[in-house]
Order: sequence, then C-alpha cells, then structure tokens
Amino acid sequence: MDSDDEYTPEESGVQKTQGTPLQTFSLENLPTEFVSFLSKNEIDPAIYTVTDLPRYVRLNPDPHLTITPQDLEMELGTKVEPVPGLEAFCRLSGHIKLRNTKAYIEGRIFGMDLSSGIAVYALDVQPGEHVLDICCAPGAKLCMIAGLLTNSGHVRSDRSRASNALQMDITGTVTGVDISPHRLSTCRSLLKRHRLQQCARLFQADGTTFGVMRPSAIDTIRARIMAGNKSNNTSSAGNGSAGKRSLDRESYQNEGSSSDESMDQDGGPGLEVRQQFHSNYTQKGESSIKRQRATLERLSGFSGHTDREEEATIFNGTETEGSHEKLVPFFAPKTLRNDPQHRSEAYKYDKVIVDAECTHDGSIAHILKYESWGWDNFHKNFMSQNRLDSLMDLQRGLLMNGFRLTKAGGIIVYSTCSLSRAQNEDVIAWFLTKMHGRAVLEPLPKHALGIPTANCKRPCRSIIADALGLQQSGPGNANGIVGWHGTPEQETEMIQFQDHIMDKCLRYDPLASNTSGFFLARIRKIS
Repeated sequence: MDSDDEYTPEESGVQKTQGTPLQTFSLENLPTEFVSFLSKNEIDPAIYTVTDLPRYVRLNPDPHLTITPQDLEMELGTKVEPVPGLEAFCRLSGHIKLRNTKAYIEGRIFGMDLSSGIAVYALDVQPGEHVLDICCAPGAKLCMIAGLLTNSGHVRSDRSRASNALQMDITGTVTGVDISPHRLSTCRSLLKRHRLQQCARLFQADGTTFGVMRPSAIDTIRARIMAGNKSNNTSSAGNGSAGKRSLDRESYQNEGSSSDESMDQDGGPGLEVRQQFHSNYTQKGESSIKRQRATLERLSGFSGHTDREEEATIFNGTETEGSHEKLVPFFAPKTLRNDPQHRSEAYKYDKVIVDAECTHDGSIAHILKYESWGWDNFHKNFMSQNRLDSLMDLQRGLLMNGFRLTKAGGIIVYSTCSLSRAQNEDVIAWFLTKMHGRAVLEPLPKHALGIPTANCKRPCRSIIADALGLQQSGPGNANGIVGWHGTPEQETEMIQFQDHIMDKCLRYDPLASNTSGFFLARIRKIS
C-alpha cells in the first residue's frame, strides 16, 4: 500500500485525507484497543489533537507549464512557501482545495505530500538506473521516479513538428508492483496523463513473491541509440539531441496514451540535496559498515547461531534460468511489453523502494474518518491482533523481497506512514539481524530540509534476540512479551545496535514536525 493515497485525491479520485481536518475529537473518544496500541508503540495520543497541518504540492518544472510560488500564491489567495532542499515542493494551508483551480487543471501543480518526496530523494535516482517500486499504487512516487530517470527530468513534447512526436531520453526504467488492480488503474492513468509511460511498466502481483527482474529489452534499445548517435555525431553535437530518440505517438496508441496536453517534468534534485542523500563508499562509510557488521556478528555469536549460508542462498543466489512462465504486465509500453524477463543477478534492480502497507496511524485525517465511519470498522481493519501480526509479517516479507531483487551495492528505501515502532524500527532491526552485515543502514539528512524531525524509537530487544535465535529470559511484561537479558558485554552490544538504528532512521510526526507521521530507512545491499 502506497501512502500516496493520503495526498493525491485530486489525481486518484479518492477521498481527501491529507491536509488539516476541519474537526478533531476528544481523546476520550478513542477506542480502548487503539489506546492500547498507541501505548504499546510509544505514540503520544496528543498528535490527534493537531488541527493546523499544512498540505504540500509539487510545482511542475516543465518550462511550458511552470508556475512560480508567487504566481500560485496570487491564484490561490493563500501563502505558498517553498520547502528548502526539496526542489519544486511547496507548503500551503491544509484547508485549500486544489481540484478546481486553474493551476491544477492546467497541470502546473500536483498533489504530493512531503513524505513521498523525501522517500524518492532518498533513493538518489540517477539517469540510466532501473528502479523497482513495491506497493506502487496510486503512483505519485512512481511518476516522480519516472521523470528523474531521464537526463532532463521529463519527456519533452515537440509541438512544432507535424508528427507531434515525443522526445525521450532512453536511460532507465521504473517497474511498479501492487496487488490491487483498481489502484494500479489509477497508477496507469497518472503515468499516461503526465506522459511518463514510455519508461514505466506495472505488474499486479504480491510484493512478497514478485520475481520479475528489471527489463533487459531496454539494453538493445540503448545500444541501437548509441550506435545511431555515433553515426550522427556531427548533427547531434549541433542540436544537442545526443542520446535521445523520437517516438511517434502512434507507437503508444495501444497503451491508451492520454489526450491531455499537460506534461510532467519532474526535474532532478539540486546538487546540494543530491549530495546530502547520496552516500558513496567513503572512508567514513566503510568504517560505519565495518562497525555495524562487527556488532551484528558479535550479537549473533552470543548463541553460537548463524545462518549466513542459508540466507545467502535464499537472497543472493542466481535464480533458475531456463523454462519459466512470464508474468504478463498489467501495463507496459511496446518497448517493454515483450521483455524476455531474464532471471539472473545481472538483471537485478539498482534501486528499490518499499512503501509498505501499514495501519496509517500517522495520518490524523485518516484516523478522524472513523468518527463518522464507526470505530468497529477501525478495529476490524487495523486493530485486531491477528491483523497486526499479519501486517508485520507482510512488511518483513516486502522488505526481504526488495532486498532479494536489488543488486549488490544497490539501495533499498523502506517507508511507512505509521508511527508504530513495531512496523518501523522493529522491522528494520529484524531485517538487519537476518542479514548479518550484508545490508547496512545509511544516514539520512535529519534537519537538512529545515523541518524538525521526531525522535526514533528504540527497537524491541526481544525482536532482535528472537531474529538471532538468542534465548529469551526474564519475566513477561504486561503484554506477555518475554524480555531478553545477557551479560554486561552482551547488553552493551545490544544497546549499541539499538542506538545505531535510532540514529540512522528518520521520523516525522504532527507534533514535532507539523507534518503527517512517517518513517524512513535507507539500506545499502553489501552482498
């Protein structure tokens, strides 16, 4: 489940939930099960009394459709403030409705919340890369990624030519996966509306078992283009079109190309922000990796238990070549539709984003809806223990499969719109202990965007111990969970590991950040 559905109602047709709710309720109205959930996950119930959250929009940087914050401010009649460090993002009053505004109708602005923008920037998408978006619908992040995959950040329309062709930089692809066909339809519509479908494909599948590697057909196309560029080097140098390919609009008729004339130019992040999010193998980074790997190995050694060989087989082995059934795309352009779907390490993805299904408790407006919908529905949908247990299993499965499909050295971003420790820090702690140093956290730029961050939560000790196969000890707590206690040396290692997760991950919440609640972790696959 992509948290984009909280702030793209104008594009997806769903009920508006992002922005400031016009009403709140007494904390006494919260159901007992939810209060218990908040207490167990160390969530302050006071976040649901916040009534002045802003909403966020993304300005379209296309030179034909650009609009300045000042012009948008004059049109909407409300203050519009650029978000420092997040190119093209602006904040405005949460009460503002955009659907019928001229700027929205003309495609000059897009409804997209801050959390989605930060998650995409954390990927540090570069032209030529292949990106996998697990739980991609309804598609705001997918569209932003698609734009970043071209050299200029968008696909240009040459309106002066009789063929009305699209100029495309063939550099990389984005693959979106979601289990809901209805939500995938919304995702497809967004791609078409913003003319980004030529480098994107969609699959309806379970994100925990999806196994289609990045498209190999694009390699043949790129080689053909590069060969053409060499033979036309003189003319290319003159008109600046090196590396570009004209695609006649007719080649996309079968994909249902939209008649909407608006184009999406997502634009790349500024150099400073890209440097903030991008982490190379510097001496400091290597030292951090070595320290984390050593800590994990020492933790694992407490019980004499290691499953390094088993994990390497499951998550890093080459998938069987030969006879296999191809998964038919839910949507793909002609250039990607008939991809042979090769299965080997060579075709794993450069970057993977896992915006996992969660309880959505970080969205005030989402929780407030149950005042009118009924708390019985809320309990059935989110608070039953069976539902919570299955949800955490799903989140672990999504992250593990994202890791499996990422090439060595690649990046995985894990995010939720929950404030629950169990769905965030505990998932990351469990995952890292399973990886035994083959996946490490990378730092995120806290406060770099001028927005205060919330404190991350200390991962559950018993989760870490259980993942490592360490013996549990001590009396159970009020929730019946048995704790873990070790020697003084073991306790020190455990605390250091917990501190490491708290330091590297990122949290925003309504009270500390004046945003919706969300969690973010950036992981590098070492091997």
